[in-house]
Amino acid sequence: MTGDADGGGARDLRCSDADRERVADTLREAAAEGRLTLSELEERLDATFRSRTYGDLEPITRDLPPGRDLVRGGPPARPGDVRRTPDAHGPPVRTERITAVFGDEKRSGRWEVPRRLEVTGVLGEVTIDFTEAIVRDREIVVQVSVVLGSVTLVVPEGIDVRMDAAYLLGDRKVRLTGPVTPGGPVYWVRGFVVLGEITVRPPRQRRSIFGRR
Repeated sequence: MTGDADGGGARDLRCSDADRERVADTLREAAAEGRLTLSELEERLDATFRSRTYGDLEPITRDLPPGRDLVRGGPPARPGDVRRTPDAHGPPVRTERITAVFGDEKRSGRWEVPRRLEVTGVLGEVTIDFTEAIVRDREIVVQVSVVLGSVTLVVPEGIDVRMDAAYLLGDRKVRLTGPVTPGGPVYWVRGFVVLGEITVRPPRQRRSIFGRR
C-alpha cells in the first residue's frame, strides 16, 4: 500500500469547508504579521477556496510557521458550520460566515447571533446590525478579515465591544458614547484589517414627521 505509506492516500481525500477556513485563517494571520504581501494573500486565498483535496491545500502554507502539515495531521475538522473551541474538550461552537468580495453584504432585522461570526470583506462592504438580533451567549466573537474593504457593526448603546484586531494601514472607529450596561453580552472583535476599516456605531435615530424624537 505505497500510497498510504507516503501520505498519498490522505492527500487524495476531499477537504471540507472547515479545512479551507483553517488554512485561510493561517494566511490572514501571516499577512497581519507581515509574512505575506497583499497580492500574495489574495493569490493564496483564491487557491485555498478552490482547493478540493488535502493535496491541494498542503503547499499553500508550507513556507509559513508553524508549518503544520494538514495531510500528516489528518483531517483537522469535520465539514459544516459547527466547530469546537480551542479546547478540544469544550462544547461545539456554532459559526456563521458573512463574506463580501467585490460587493456588499448586510445582516439585519430579527436574527439569531451565533457565538462566532467570521466576517470577510475583500474590496467589499459588510454591515451587521445587531439592533433587533437575538443574542443568547454571554460572549460573541466577531472574527474579521478585511482587505481594502470595510466592516460596520451596528450595536445598541450599552453593549460592551472590545477591539482586539491587528491593523496594517487600516483604521477603526468606535462611535458608542454611552456607558456599558452591566450583565450584558460582550462582543470581541478580532482578526486583521489591511487598507480598510472597522466601524462600530449605535443605530441611527429615527425621525418622525413631527421632528426629532
